[in-house]
Amino acid sequence: MKPKHNETGSRLKAVLTMERNICRLIAAWSLYALIILLHTEGDFYDLSFAQDASLGVMLIVIAALFCFMTAFAAILQGYETDSWFLLLGATGCALRWVSTFETDISYKIDGWSYAMNSDNTLFLLAVIFAYFLFILYFLQKNDLLLDRLKLHSGVAIGIVSALGLTSAVVISVTTCTRYLTFTSPNFDFGLFVNMYHNMTETGLPLISSERDVLLSHFVVHLSPIYYLLLPVYAIFPSAMTLQICQAVLVASGIIPAVLLARHYKLSNLTQVVIALIYAAYPAISMGCFYDFHENCFLLPLLMWVFYFFEKEKYLWMYVFAFLTLMVKEDAAIYVIFFAIYLILSRKKYLHGILLALASAAYFLIALAILEGSAAYWADFYATDTPRPSIAGPMVNRFDNLIYDKDKGLLGAILTALKNPGYLLTQFFSTEKATLDSFFVERSPWAKVVYMIQMLLPVGMIPFVTKKQSRWLLMAPILLNVLTTYKYQYSINFQYHFGITAFLMYAMILNLPDIQPIPRRRLLALGAAASCCMYIFIVIPRYNQYTDAWERGKDRYQAIEAMLDTLPEDASACVPGSYVAHCADRREVYEHSYHVMSGSNIHLKEHDVDYAVCRNGTDDKYRKVFEEYGYTVWAEFDGHVILKSPHVN
Repeated sequence: MKPKHNETGSRLKAVLTMERNICRLIAAWSLYALIILLHTEGDFYDLSFAQDASLGVMLIVIAALFCFMTAFAAILQGYETDSWFLLLGATGCALRWVSTFETDISYKIDGWSYAMNSDNTLFLLAVIFAYFLFILYFLQKNDLLLDRLKLHSGVAIGIVSALGLTSAVVISVTTCTRYLTFTSPNFDFGLFVNMYHNMTETGLPLISSERDVLLSHFVVHLSPIYYLLLPVYAIFPSAMTLQICQAVLVASGIIPAVLLARHYKLSNLTQVVIALIYAAYPAISMGCFYDFHENCFLLPLLMWVFYFFEKEKYLWMYVFAFLTLMVKEDAAIYVIFFAIYLILSRKKYLHGILLALASAAYFLIALAILEGSAAYWADFYATDTPRPSIAGPMVNRFDNLIYDKDKGLLGAILTALKNPGYLLTQFFSTEKATLDSFFVERSPWAKVVYMIQMLLPVGMIPFVTKKQSRWLLMAPILLNVLTTYKYQYSINFQYHFGITAFLMYAMILNLPDIQPIPRRRLLALGAAASCCMYIFIVIPRYNQYTDAWERGKDRYQAIEAMLDTLPEDASACVPGSYVAHCADRREVYEHSYHVMSGSNIHLKEHDVDYAVCRNGTDDKYRKVFEEYGYTVWAEFDGHVILKSPHVN
């Protein structure tokens, strides 16, 4: 028998190779960097950070960590334990960097800050790139171990459920505290609260604050899908009900996503990673943070359309395709894209043609209804004081593609057919916005950033296929990058839920055709990018609103109590961020639209019963009301409520 010290020596010799020593040294250094990040005051992005740290202490700590990892590797000989510590250090540093980086605030509404500067995206990409290199090394060294790793179905279901629930909770809490802190504006939340109140009272989607006259929302967008949530709102009549319903709806799309993965016999572990990518996909959460919209239905409904097609349950496919059409007049375009994919890629000619024809017919009918409704209501209010336009279909979002404005959307199609080169000039063109542009990126790289934010979290997998016809599934993203309407190429808004569904579907379709090792790496890229972006972009919003609520909830509750003193059957005119809080009445209006814009006064004599003005902020509106005979009805801390002389 060999002496025990010889056995120990041989173990140490086996783990002291050049490659493992370098890996262990980098791992020790990354763990030291993590310790510094956790225990040093200040901001790591300042040059002065950690400059006072002792170089000698650093070398001692790294040496101690190196020795510990060497002993650990010798004990677990046969395992690539050095790569485990390397990934641990890299993960800790990456999480700390993206969670503590100070983002610049680029705009404000009613004094509340909203978004980060897009330049910080470059830092985020640098972190993701560096972190992914460590992940690649880890995967390369542990492929055999990961091949043996199995995840029980019950555990996988539990993890997927937890991910979906976490996503819904984060979105719900963020959007509800956004509402509670009076940060949700009339556009686009207060108007929907007003609509749902009127739907419970009359069954009609009437809104007063959207076009500054009482009319149907279906003059602006044809969205019968709203009625699906009416029973829930009738039972729980609260603005927060809409926020929570939206969160549940978008999170529920994780179910058909995982079912699709299971249909293609992807492993339980792969299903969990797909669920992680879905739950952390930043565009999903961010699309909800500008409050409630009908677009939130698109993501789960389209995912169910894709799932039932793959399962060849065509009746249900048509049911969910029909529900998708009910979301909005332009939702038909998504179904048409899917129909084209069925025809050209899957050779399902009958179903593709039926879906395409039905969707095109519905789209044309919907446009005709919108135009007819707009004309009717415009005539109805023809003798009224001039108000914001009641115009129907919003084709102006593609004005950059329409030469003859009389042709509407057909003009954009003609441009694409006659001058495809012009389309390329618009691919990265952005709106020429002013420095105080509302809420959106002003960088000429905004569309590039948008594409990265949409494609990197899915690991670029939608591109990875030998069946080039599947690239048709990425075509819907053209809707957002060929326009110069600035809100459509920013993940801060709701215009990418349909696109997200197509990208998720394309990712899941391509995964079975990719070899296990590259599949694992691409999924790791997607998961890492999603998580880093989620922590960097989504979590700060969550913290922003929850912190604001904790700091000022007494003040917010006092304002809420003040608004509750307004008689429920009375009309009111309030600041934009207050509309959602007193929209549980037939008519509620926003100052900036109803009273005056610039020097133009729109207010009619005594046309609202009460007006709420903030001292200082709303003085110009208060002056107009008082000129029309309104008097002080009540005063609260920093607020005054004015009453029309026609109100007893």
